[in-house]
Amino acid sequence: MAALPTILNASGITRVTLKSTVSCNVGDLLGFDGTDWVKADADGRIAAECVAMESVSAGSSVTVCTAGALYDADAPYTVGDSQYLSATAGAHTASLPVASSTLTVLQRVGKAVATDTMAFNLLRNGPLSLRAQATYDPASLAATTARSDTVTVTGLLTTDIVRGLNNTVLAGIGWNSGLMIQGFDVSAADTLRVRLQNASAGSLDGASVTLEVIAERW
Repeated sequence: MAALPTILNASGITRVTLKSTVSCNVGDLLGFDGTDWVKADADGRIAAECVAMESVSAGSSVTVCTAGALYDADAPYTVGDSQYLSATAGAHTASLPVASSTLTVLQRVGKAVATDTMAFNLLRNGPLSLRAQATYDPASLAATTARSDTVTVTGLLTTDIVRGLNNTVLAGIGWNSGLMIQGFDVSAADTLRVRLQNASAGSLDGASVTLEVIAERW
């Protein structure tokens, strides 16, 4: 049976009470979902705010910390690798979560300082970063010089600040003739608004593009 991790040099120690259906083990990343303390989850857009220092049953109070070192004799860390919040609830990984049409948290939680130890600090002074990909296929424009289209991006909030770019060089009818994406904003929950410019006022039909969307959440 694998040994449980140990938390060393902990700081920011306090206690939180887990959601009635959530249990945790030592080393699990925990976050607040707006109502309860649960396991942090990149896909669920629940950022890691503390690390469990003990294993408890569902709905229990648990001692947590915001910084320290996680020693895990069974962890095959590569020294020097950054560790990120995983799409597996409560876990961390050396790889950023894969971009999809669902907004996903990009959170660096620590760094492997030995093959069995990760140093972590979950105190955050800036915004939380989230990422998604969205397919955008503008319909044909005639004399229209400017238009706003919408694309579904699950998880977007109206308070998010969004930035974006296309993954490849814009190609196809129109993109080389004055058709361009001017910018992005959030028009409603789960809805990315794309501002399209058609400087030539010509009948253009841009090819479908994949947009990389980065959202900042304060």
